Amino acid sequence: MTTDTITRTDTHTHKGTGTDMSTGTTMGTHLRSELRKLTTTRLWWILLLAMVVGSAGLTALVVSAGLGAPMSPLSFGSAAEAVPAYNLAVALAYVFPLAIGVVMVTQEYGSRTITATLLSEPRRMRVFGAKVLVGLCTAFVYGAVSVAGSALVAAALLSGHGEPAYLTDPAVLSALAGSVVVMTLWGAIGVGLGALVRNQAVAIVGILLMTQFVEPTLRILASAMGHPGVGNFLPGGAGDTAAGGTIMTAAAGAEGAAQPLGFLVLALYAVAVAALGGLRFNRYEVA
Repeated sequence: MTTDTITRTDTHTHKGTGTDMSTGTTMGTHLRSELRKLTTTRLWWILLLAMVVGSAGLTALVVSAGLGAPMSPLSFGSAAEAVPAYNLAVALAYVFPLAIGVVMVTQEYGSRTITATLLSEPRRMRVFGAKVLVGLCTAFVYGAVSVAGSALVAAALLSGHGEPAYLTDPAVLSALAGSVVVMTLWGAIGVGLGALVRNQAVAIVGILLMTQFVEPTLRILASAMGHPGVGNFLPGGAGDTAAGGTIMTAAAGAEGAAQPLGFLVLALYAVAVAALGGLRFNRYEVA
């Protein structure tokens, strides 16, 4: 066998396994590294527990109030009317997958471990890509667990009060699936924001202000000015639309927008923020 043949065979083997010949590091190695960084701290499961308990508790509170109050804005006469009772998690708790995405990046800047990470892998976009993928997977888990828990609480309360649960109705299933996808996209947005801001405290305070005060205020103002549909093009409004409409959508008077439109708008936000975050991550100067 000639030297040229050996070289070609070795190159083919490396390509087949996804190994970078210049560094010997595979994408799988980066993914495992990012997952290990996330799971070796307690914050990920504390946020998950808070999200699940908070979503289930708020669902129980709102649905119970809707069932018990004669003048409640919530109605359960059809599956479509019951959808807001099932997707309360995406309306109120999407800040949790957003926050875990932010933490995945900012914790490395805060602890200065980002230097060792980047020195071990000169191709920074590969590192950032691994963070985005792990962020998406983690947010998917957050979304699936919290949405499932809230849905079971809502179904149990409706059934317990003699109302149809609608849990297997296509409208409700579509809303639940959409809610999980929305939560997943928020994870990617969080990773991008973490790379853009870098400072963990500033990033967390910023997303709390934006998600809990600034955007809801803008949506209400748009509705008061006679343009409720404008709110559907804001990130949270797009997420609510993609989830089939939530109590926030009803409060802003922005019902009726197509679910695919919400997916498209939120996905564009995710791609744009992740891309900008990747560019800033790539420009980081190792001290």
